[in-house]
Amino acid sequence: MLRPERMSRASIIFLKSDMEQVMGKLNDHGAFHLALKEVEGHSSEHSDKVSDLLNRVRDVISRSNLLVGPSAESQVKPGQMISAQDWPAFINLIENELVTYEQQVKEFEHETQKEAKDKPSYLLWKALVGEVQQGTDVSLLSSFKKLKALPVFTTNVQPVSLEGVVPAPSHYISLAANPNLAIIFCRQDDDKKVLRAVEDAGYHLLEPLEGMPSDYANLPSFLESYGKTLETRASVNSEKKAAIDRIRPRLQELNLALSDANSVLSIKEKSSLEKNWALVEGYVPTKVSESLMTDLTTAVNGRLIPFIKEEHSSNSVPVQFKYPKFLKIFDSITNLYGTPNYNEINPTLILTISFPLLFGLMFGDLGHGIALACIGFILNKFTKSLSKIGLVLIIAGISGALVGAFFYGELFGQHFGLFTQYLPEAIKFSPSEMFSPESIDLPKIMSFLKFTLYLGIFQITLGFVINIVNNLIQHKKVDALLVSLPRLLFYMAFAFVIFTFGINFTQWAMLPYLLILTPMLAFFLLKPIYEMIHEGARKGLSALGEMAFELFDTGIMFVSNTVSYLRIFAMVVAHVELTSVFYILGGMVGNDIFQWVLIIMGNIFVVLLEGILALAQDLRLHFYEWFNKFYQDSGVRFAPFKLALGVPVKK
Repeated sequence: MLRPERMSRASIIFLKSDMEQVMGKLNDHGAFHLALKEVEGHSSEHSDKVSDLLNRVRDVISRSNLLVGPSAESQVKPGQMISAQDWPAFINLIENELVTYEQQVKEFEHETQKEAKDKPSYLLWKALVGEVQQGTDVSLLSSFKKLKALPVFTTNVQPVSLEGVVPAPSHYISLAANPNLAIIFCRQDDDKKVLRAVEDAGYHLLEPLEGMPSDYANLPSFLESYGKTLETRASVNSEKKAAIDRIRPRLQELNLALSDANSVLSIKEKSSLEKNWALVEGYVPTKVSESLMTDLTTAVNGRLIPFIKEEHSSNSVPVQFKYPKFLKIFDSITNLYGTPNYNEINPTLILTISFPLLFGLMFGDLGHGIALACIGFILNKFTKSLSKIGLVLIIAGISGALVGAFFYGELFGQHFGLFTQYLPEAIKFSPSEMFSPESIDLPKIMSFLKFTLYLGIFQITLGFVINIVNNLIQHKKVDALLVSLPRLLFYMAFAFVIFTFGINFTQWAMLPYLLILTPMLAFFLLKPIYEMIHEGARKGLSALGEMAFELFDTGIMFVSNTVSYLRIFAMVVAHVELTSVFYILGGMVGNDIFQWVLIIMGNIFVVLLEGILALAQDLRLHFYEWFNKFYQDSGVRFAPFKLALGVPVKK
């Protein structure tokens, strides 16, 4: 877990006609990380056609989702793989099926658009006729010879009154407020002028329905018939919608099949070696390399030339780590910063201890820790997108509860010494007692401050040790022995002198001064001297300038990184003070019910606020104070070649 699985570089030469069999066997094994070079301006007719079909399928899926609503991804079962004898047959098979689905979706789009347009107009005409018939005969609307009746409507919630809008000598009659309908009577030649005026006020002409009679006397019977037509059309559209929904799983299968085909054809184009030969390169775990090559050779009847060589030094080698299931969440935390490269220590295993520990020290409270773990359980159990965050909160909450119970003796911001009474006094820290309003325990506070700094010194020192190991793994012995080791000794001497003698320069007269000066000079001079001996004076002077800057930067880093661990102390102080505020406010409320409501709500607020802050500070201490001592995060995650369904063409 500290080091990745051993990888081998594999180069496989085979006949181009065997490409599908090779890709199929690599897919079956799922243990080959492809490393292909990009080839610009080179694509086959099959590749272009498959890419076009893939875009068309995804377009149909997108349009069907808009028409029917989003759906879950199709769960493709074994045996449903779409396959053909060759690429032209595969392309024709997909295209012939896709054309049917495209036409089906296109027709349904047309029908839904027509229904969306016609139904509102029908309802407006029905409302208009109903309002007119309450006072007169609707046939009168078309009986005028010199006047023209213009039905108008507006969708505005607060419509503008037509009073003063309709130009004289035209006249209007308001029919309904919901929907807002009116009829304007004007001269035959004034209709355009009237419509321009009312459109500026937010009104629109009620367009006639398809097939509507010009004689309004027949309008009621026409609307009754038209309503039945709309009902029939809605029923038909409902069936078409269900049909579209039924084909969506098949569309997802076509999408997966075309994606696989696109991948295989892309590899085929990028692996060209000679006219009849192909070359595929990549990485495979060393432990399965032999069995993979044996299966590949058998699949193509021996028409294959493999070259396998185990990699030991290149940073481009993909990394794969094997974790127990419960440790995988910490791998996700490490990857927030970056992927470990092949030639460095993976910090995830150490992170599984240090991350919960530092969080627990900043959030140490039995009650609050249990509450945070419960929130995490809810997120992990009942939400898909936040399940990983929920798992982190469960671990963090349990850690906070354990530290709060056995180390701090805190329960919802109050002293709870049931479990801490058996601890030695030197390692017993109760925040609520250290910062009690009655008396501030200054010696205990100073002890806790030193404890957090000791913790920081230990983690930073561990980072420097890992850096030395990484240099040795990468065969950088000069950097390991002449730079990293003196830096480690310099830091350890610096920390020892500060905590033993304090910042009292009169006590540094002899030994403390030499303890710091010796490793500091070694850090500053050893590599330049080495470079001067082996590479010449010019190279040595250049290294001396670099080390001068490095020495200055390292001195500042020692202080800033170590002091940064005081944020653990700051979070504990914030926890005590913030929680006590709600207890004080609760005590000021006369009503017992209000008092407990305020205290409970205050504790919930503290859990949420401090949970976020403690997680952020925990990440900072690891990423900025620890990782930058040794972690290059320049690795490539092992991504084995794997198709969704498999190679669609079997030759």
